[in-house]
Amino acid sequence: METQRQIRFGELIRSLISDCLLKEDFFDENINPTAITVSFVRMSKDLKIANIYFMPLGGLNKDKILQNLNDRKYIFQKFLSKAKIHSKFTPKLTFFLDDTFDEAEKIEKLLMNKNVVRDIKE
Repeated sequence: METQRQIRFGELIRSLISDCLLKEDFFDENINPTAITVSFVRMSKDLKIANIYFMPLGGLNKDKILQNLNDRKYIFQKFLSKAKIHSKFTPKLTFFLDDTFDEAEKIEKLLMNKNVVRDIKE
């Protein structure tokens, strides 16, 4: 269970990462920063590690974008270090794909199965 401090700091990091995606230049045509949604950020207890979960718009080129963001995380680190986040440390960043949208779609398909619909109606 995350503490209020972790949640609050994670939301701050999420907004700063989103700003960085819009403002910084990545010099890579594979990264379209306006088509990336930062879903949430999970912070470690000591706030030194930030796991950033994202999903590209439409889910296209997920693995390539994941690799590019992890290769260029120094850009985000630099952006966070310049921001006034009121912390002793700048958290170490790691990007992950957010698969909650895929899981929700899979559950939706299961619930729309004709056998399940029949059992729910009865």
